[in-house]
Amino acid sequence: MMSDSYSLADKIIRKTDELKSKRVNFEKLWQEISELVLPRKADFTVKQEPGAKRTRKLYETTAVNAAEILAAGLHGLMTNPSGKWFSLSVPKYQNVPEISDWVVSAEQVIADEIGRACAGFATNIHEVYLDLAVLGTAGLYVGWNEENESLLFQSRFPGELFLEENAAGQVDRVYRVFKMSLDQIVQTWGHNVLPEKMLSDFETGNQTEREYEIIHAVTPNVLYKKGDVFQKPVSSVYVLKEERTVLFSGGFEEMPLFVTRWSKACTEIYGRSPAATVLPDIKMIQEMMKETIIAAQLANRPPLLVRDDDQFAPAATVPGGIIRYTGEAPKAFVSGANSGVGLEIMNEIRTRIKTAFYNDQLISTENVQMTATEVLQRTEEKMRLLGPVFGRLQTELLGPMMLRIFGLLVRHGKMILPEGISFGDVKVEYVSPLSLAQKHLQARAVMQTLELAEEFLKIQPEAASVFNGPEAIRKIGEMYGVSSSLFNTCDERKENDGER
Repeated sequence: MMSDSYSLADKIIRKTDELKSKRVNFEKLWQEISELVLPRKADFTVKQEPGAKRTRKLYETTAVNAAEILAAGLHGLMTNPSGKWFSLSVPKYQNVPEISDWVVSAEQVIADEIGRACAGFATNIHEVYLDLAVLGTAGLYVGWNEENESLLFQSRFPGELFLEENAAGQVDRVYRVFKMSLDQIVQTWGHNVLPEKMLSDFETGNQTEREYEIIHAVTPNVLYKKGDVFQKPVSSVYVLKEERTVLFSGGFEEMPLFVTRWSKACTEIYGRSPAATVLPDIKMIQEMMKETIIAAQLANRPPLLVRDDDQFAPAATVPGGIIRYTGEAPKAFVSGANSGVGLEIMNEIRTRIKTAFYNDQLISTENVQMTATEVLQRTEEKMRLLGPVFGRLQTELLGPMMLRIFGLLVRHGKMILPEGISFGDVKVEYVSPLSLAQKHLQARAVMQTLELAEEFLKIQPEAASVFNGPEAIRKIGEMYGVSSSLFNTCDERKENDGER
């Protein structure tokens, strides 16, 4: 048994070291970007001490603020917990009243559990969006909090995550490298898993502030077969690296750790961010601001020109100060630099940075009188520009996350599936403002068709039979995020028609 554990630990350690060596260039890029856009996470190639000043390279904060606005915008447009951003349906039983009632209650249960303070969804999903905007790669863990009997959301620092893709280009193997103290290891897995030397230190109280490196490997379980009650689809192994010891080996019913990318090259695994795209402008404006500050200092407190043989006391360049001199009076040096030109260029660069972070789409800066219809159309157009981003997030983050949440709530008795329905029968749709903006074009096309048909119907009213009115109304309602509970089923409509 020990040899099996050792070989498994050795295999995971070798794989992690291999992935580390392949990620060196990305770590250098992330370090450079973080120092200029997200200083509190600049811990990739340089380990910062707790409480250390992290803004030494910052002379202005346009990119910092732009990234925060993008992250907040994504949170508000995609997963705002104060509004409905997802809906459930069971297509196989769409017209069954009992199933429709269950769908409504299930949506409320999921929304309530996600919104619980102890789950930490709002704060951690914001960190995910911020990592995406700045680094282009973000990780989110979804588990279960046994103490509070609730969901547990935790964002994962991209510097800890080492990734592998499957043949379809999906991240299905994640190796997380992090550190824990001896006390934390014992609290998590007990003292029986400790190697002899660490166990002796723990029992004798000979513990230091030292932290031990741990690797958490989350990979598909190659031994799993559908219906196997002794194996889990996803393997989970914790390895104590220095001692090459397996601390824990288990599994999950679903992938618990989701990694999403903003955009990526086909030959790369890790993502590219808006910050990476506009990095030259970010570096340029920092240098220009530095020079502008120097120019302002020279203008406000210029060097003094004095003759070499004049006697001159230290210059008292404060208001009301006295300068003592012998000979010719000192003169201020005038460099002739035009700081106004630099300010114009910097404003242009700031605009490019904000545009790269979609700030022009998320914040309206135009003071133009518009009708309510024009405002709605402008808003939809802006949101559609974020469509490609939403598509990737839906595939890599939101879809798998909702499947994981659904499974956890069912297994822990928070939600009961109706008889005859399985996980695969339940469909999740997204009805956030960003998602609905993608569907409004189709809804508008239906409305325009009806409007254009109105003149023909005046001539030939019987032509209205070409339209399926109830279904058209239901479909338009779905496109605008109206709850299905507000619509009658086919059976209910037949009953109402019979009563008439």
